[in-house]
Amino acid sequence: MILCNPCIEHPLESPIIDLNHFEIIRKACQYLNVKESDVLSKCRKNQYVIARMIIVDLLLNQESFKYSLTRIAEIIGKRDHSTIIYNRDELRNWVETDETMRTLLKNTHLNVFNSLRYFKF
Repeated sequence: MILCNPCIEHPLESPIIDLNHFEIIRKACQYLNVKESDVLSKCRKNQYVIARMIIVDLLLNQESFKYSLTRIAEIIGKRDHSTIIYNRDELRNWVETDETMRTLLKNTHLNVFNSLRYFKF
């Protein structure tokens, strides 16, 4: 990742990376230091719930494929589309009020896509 010298806050835009959902989940789990199997399970531990919410955001904001809420729910462990809506809204509220969560989400976007192109907050 290339960083500009005057401002280390953001990387210079790199080429768009076209990832499938398996790669997005793998890279996000590696960055967040959680197992894919745990994130895709029904486990409700806080670290897995947060990782799941971030992965949902990554999948919703990826422009190269437009998955429906139902499809994302299936990818994330056979959940319902209303769970995806709840995760999206809950993450949005959390990011707006908690700078730590915003930074975590931003850094995950940078790690997965090498860009803030899909970061919507």
